Amino acid sequence: MSWSTESNSAIDVAIIAPLIAGHALVLLLPHSLESFNFSLGIYVLGYVVSLAATSMNKEFRHLLMIPVTGFAIGLMAEIVGVNTGIPFGRYEYVSLGGPRVLGVPLDVPMMWGLYAYLMYLIASSTVTRRGSVGAILRIVYASLLMVVLDLAMDPFMVSEVHAWIWLDGWGPRWFGVPASNFIGWFIVSFAIFLNHELAASNSSTPKATSLIAPYTCLVMFFTSFIGSELAAPVAALLVILIAGPQMINYVLRRV
Repeated sequence: MSWSTESNSAIDVAIIAPLIAGHALVLLLPHSLESFNFSLGIYVLGYVVSLAATSMNKEFRHLLMIPVTGFAIGLMAEIVGVNTGIPFGRYEYVSLGGPRVLGVPLDVPMMWGLYAYLMYLIASSTVTRRGSVGAILRIVYASLLMVVLDLAMDPFMVSEVHAWIWLDGWGPRWFGVPASNFIGWFIVSFAIFLNHELAASNSSTPKATSLIAPYTCLVMFFTSFIGSELAAPVAALLVILIAGPQMINYVLRRV
């Protein structure tokens, strides 16, 4: 994969700043379930503005495929998951309103697409190695970012929002959520990012390592509703995940 050494700094800022602002506003709003929907609206608006900025530079327009692909693959995975229990385990959506497709609220695949967009921006600016090795590392890293987010988000969505209930699943439980869910998240995320790497070879992305901070804040925002018993292990995973690429890059330079 070919990555440009320079990009339009104004476009970079226009893409990244709305995501940072959207996360910051959510964190500044009162942490209550009553403000959750309002916070979500502001959060999504940041993504809309960022995607609009992305469309302004044809060099970055390939990124627009990510929320579309994330929505499509996420919707298919959720439909299969709700109706068969594969790959996440058996669950049922309860409190989420809005239109549904075969039992899946459309808000859910929308968030698959938006989260994938954020994670790919972080991964593509953190893992810059060229070729197939770099592509695989980006895919795996972005997928792990998605999983750690879900480790924080799922307990909140289940115990506090009551968005869905778990009927069945395999493996040990993580704050009431079966391990199969997180394995499923990795598989689906991997499919989203693999599709993009295959479709958008020889493309460039804005330098977005600054998005690691709002990503971390988003993860810890979800854990804050559950408490320190969730926050401590998730924070440790975040440290490992953020430091990992630097260690890998160091090793690869020595090889």
